[in-house]
Formats: sequence, C-alpha cells, structure tokens
Amino acid sequence: MHRHHHRTGTSVAVAVLTAALLFVAGPAFAIAPAGADKSNARAVTTTTAPLSPGQSGWVSVVWTSDQTVSGWSTTVTAPKGVTVTYPTTRGGADTSLYGSDTLVGTTKDFTSFKLKVPYTQTTSFQVVLTSRYSVGVGNDANGNGNGNGGNNGNGNGNSGAFTTTATVTVPVQAATGPAFTPQTPSLSIKAGSSGFERIAFAGGQTDLADFSVRLGELPAGLEVAYPGDRASAGLNGDQTLVGGSADYVGVRFIATDLKPGTYTIPVLISYTAASPQTRTASLTLNVS
Repeated sequence: MHRHHHRTGTSVAVAVLTAALLFVAGPAFAIAPAGADKSNARAVTTTTAPLSPGQSGWVSVVWTSDQTVSGWSTTVTAPKGVTVTYPTTRGGADTSLYGSDTLVGTTKDFTSFKLKVPYTQTTSFQVVLTSRYSVGVGNDANGNGNGNGGNNGNGNGNSGAFTTTATVTVPVQAATGPAFTPQTPSLSIKAGSSGFERIAFAGGQTDLADFSVRLGELPAGLEVAYPGDRASAGLNGDQTLVGGSADYVGVRFIATDLKPGTYTIPVLISYTAASPQTRTASLTLNVS
C-alpha cells in the first residue's frame, strides 16, 4: 500500500512539472494572431521643415510600408495654441497621401497638413500623427489576395483595418526678412476725380493680424475716405495678412480741388505680430 501511494504522487508531480514546462515554453512557439498587421506601415520623417513663431505653413511627413495598404487617413494632434488645418480636397477633417489613398508596398508617399504657430511658441514642439488604413481589402486575388476570412490578405494572413502612430518634431526658428513689403509705390489719378484705389502689400514670413492702413498728411485739395466710413482701411480678403500671401486695402481719393502734380503721401500701417506694431511707408500720387 505504501508503494502504491508513492507511485501515484510521482505521477502527479511529473504531470504538474510537464504542464509548467509547456506553459513556460509556450511563448517561444507562439505565432502572430490571425489578422495581425504585417504591413509595417511607418513614418520615415522624424523632423519636419522649420516654422517660425507667428507663421502658418504646410509641412509633410513621409510614410512607407512593406505591403500595400489602402484607404489611408491621417489626423494630427498638436500642442495647445498650435492650429492644424487639413487639405480641403478631403473636406478638411483629415489628410491622406499625395498620390492617392493607397500606399504601395516598399514605396514612399507623404501626407501634408498646415500648422499655424502662435507667436508665443518660440521652441520646437512635437505633433502626433495617427494614420488609419486597410490591408487586403479590395485587392485582386493574384498577388494581394482579397482578405477572405482574414487569412488571405496580401497572401500572408494580413487583412483588416489598422492604425499606426508617429511622433514628429517641428523645429521653430526666428523669422527672417521684412514683416511685409508695400507693392504699390505710386498711384495715378485725374484731377477732380473721386474713386477707390488699391494699395497692395505682400506678407513676409509670418502672419500679421489686424492689418489696417490710413493715410497721413494730405496735400491741399485732397480728401480720402475708407470703406464703411471707418477711420482706416482693412484688407480686402481678411483682417490678417497671411505670411507669403498678398492682399490690398481700398482707399477713396477725392481729388475735387486737387491740382495736377506729383505728391508724396505718408502711409501708416498698423498690425499685430507678437505685439501691436506701426510702420510708415510712402505713396507717390501722380495727378494729371
């Protein structure tokens, strides 16, 4: 009877030990679950082109993958104060790839999005891109498979909808060049005339908010008026002169009693960058 109990105890111990060894060794033989993403879609870009405090600019991130993916959609999360804008071609809710919404395996393509950097952002920052895509969906059976049962996509058991994320650095550096450039150095009008004239400006590298213009000391016989009977003229397109763009203000020249000749008139320009600013330019008025 004593020997019988000994053998039974030994058998139980062996069974427990075997189960424990199988449990420990199990992961060494584990395989990727069916439907796992094997495309290895990933960002190539780690740092975008630099922007300046107060600048609105388009930046891009390059992507690649080992297998073809489709239905690409990227959204961007930026720090507080940094505004993200997407291309209007997709309705403005996300961005996709430049060529199409398909990233062909082993090739590269890029996504673009616009960032508006506040003047208070003086150091580099990071944005997080979340990209969603499908694998093995809508492809033909010879080469990519059609994803039947989640086991035939790309011929490697890779089928379904997946997500990948990337954290990318946006460098911030000081702006260079003038804040804006006057583009209307002179105007020509008729003596006795009364009409609106355009005075144009080109934006520099950064955005200038609350952009407005008024004329300084006027020659005898000339009066001016601004749209809406305001004290100054705002831009035609928006209150902000966007960096790298051009816009104009309209000023009515009332030359009822102005004699023919050439006059120089100061142009006072006000705007807000990191703080409110005022600049003076000059306008040559030719009256015939």
